[in-house]
Amino acid sequence: MSKKLLLFVFIFVFISCSNNGIQSEGYPEPFIGGGVEDMSLSRSESISNSSTSQGDYIIKTAYASTDVSSSNFNSTIKSVENIVKSYEGNISNTYLSTNYQGLQSYSLTANIPAEDFEAFLSEVEELSSFTSISSNANDVTRYVVDIDSRLKSLYSEKEALQDIKDEATSTSDKLQVQSQLRYINQDIEMLEGQKEFYENSTSFSTLTLEIREGSGVSLFSWNYYVQRALGWTESIIGISVSISIILIPIGFIFFVIRKLRNKK
Repeated sequence: MSKKLLLFVFIFVFISCSNNGIQSEGYPEPFIGGGVEDMSLSRSESISNSSTSQGDYIIKTAYASTDVSSSNFNSTIKSVENIVKSYEGNISNTYLSTNYQGLQSYSLTANIPAEDFEAFLSEVEELSSFTSISSNANDVTRYVVDIDSRLKSLYSEKEALQDIKDEATSTSDKLQVQSQLRYINQDIEMLEGQKEFYENSTSFSTLTLEIREGSGVSLFSWNYYVQRALGWTESIIGISVSISIILIPIGFIFFVIRKLRNKK
């Protein structure tokens, strides 16, 4: 019996030591690399300087916000729109909202020719200093190079198949080659569409700008106090009406009961 017990203890200790060795060994963390380069830049760093060593196809985007007084809110929006037009750009998206203080916020997305993007940002900032800005430059050059390589290969294959089709004598051979040509043409169309997308994306850079009314100075604006007073008044009226709905029927019931008791 003691021999069996000792054997059991020995097996248990051996298994425990084996498990500890496996757990302590672990696995190396994976290395994450490649993909599209995405770099966040401060305002002091020029986007054009940061992308010089990357490639010919760079997708540039920027996200910025600026605070203006209530009196300059509408004029600032109009001025930004005029600057966009002066750079032969376009505005693809706009959004206007109002917060609980009655202060407005206007967001727009401007698409500007890539070669003028840095000058455009500087001119907008001269109009109204940015409260915050974040810039990104995504290098997609290698994807375009890969597409060009695949297109070159497909065009060569297409030319070879076309020669085979011209030399084919039987109808079945011609139909078979025609079927292969159809698939190659589909691949060429798809790749050319991808290349066109990258070319369009890199030819225009995008700024998403939020123009905020009275942010940071709302405590000194009469509009702020008026809106807060209206909010408080609305709350008081709502509470008063709710209490009245409950108390008036109860008071009426007590009044009727009291009248009945007095009659008796």
